[in-house]
Amino acid sequence: MKKFGLSALAVLALMAQSEVQAQGTDNAFSLGFKISPNFSWLKVQDGAIENENMGLGFSYGLTGDYKLGNTGNYWATADLMVTSAPVSVLHTGDKLIRSSDTGDISYTGVVLDYKAQYLQIPLGLKFKTAEMNGLIFTFNVGIAPSFLINKKLTTKTDPDLYDQYNFNSHDPNSSDQTATLLEFDGGKNKDSRYSMTDNISSARMSMVLGAGIEYPISGNFRMTAGVRFDNGIGDFLKDNLYSARHNFLSIQLGLMF
Repeated sequence: MKKFGLSALAVLALMAQSEVQAQGTDNAFSLGFKISPNFSWLKVQDGAIENENMGLGFSYGLTGDYKLGNTGNYWATADLMVTSAPVSVLHTGDKLIRSSDTGDISYTGVVLDYKAQYLQIPLGLKFKTAEMNGLIFTFNVGIAPSFLINKKLTTKTDPDLYDQYNFNSHDPNSSDQTATLLEFDGGKNKDSRYSMTDNISSARMSMVLGAGIEYPISGNFRMTAGVRFDNGIGDFLKDNLYSARHNFLSIQLGLMF
């Protein structure tokens, strides 16, 4: 009787293990992490500026998929990412740019190098194909609300703007550390000058569109790779003179469990 009981327990344990393994290959929810290098730029909407060059940034964080329905083709997806996406803009207007502290100095070739870091929460829908030759192809669309968590601005000019200060970069949104370093010549009235606000928006909203592949390894464990276009739909700059949208293209690499 004792042997029968042990045998029954062994059979039940094997059945439970088999059930867990079977469920593990088709879980309704999967969690993972990803890293993502990105290339960022500003698309100018208004004002005498242009994108200076493409910035190289980086993202890392958690990602999760939740199955919708029973087919395994449709999923809700969400990420929690820390994203650095630097951009540079060049002033191209005819107006002179002058120091707010020493108005008799004019600066040319003004480049604003912004280093912005966000907490991003991309939310969307993902479509997955059936496995084909060991690969699953994915397509996703959604939105990505983002919140500014760190920022730094370096202003490059000729002559060097920072010669008159004891620092070589500053927080563009700070009211304590010379948030407005420059002023513009007013044009028609030479005595009329108005400040250039170098602040940037503390929140960012974007539409995201991506495609990629998943490579199943064992059970629900799989590697992922893809590309994502993150298209900003709000203004990056908080300035009445300028308007520009912040975009970036990223390479997505991850592991899912």
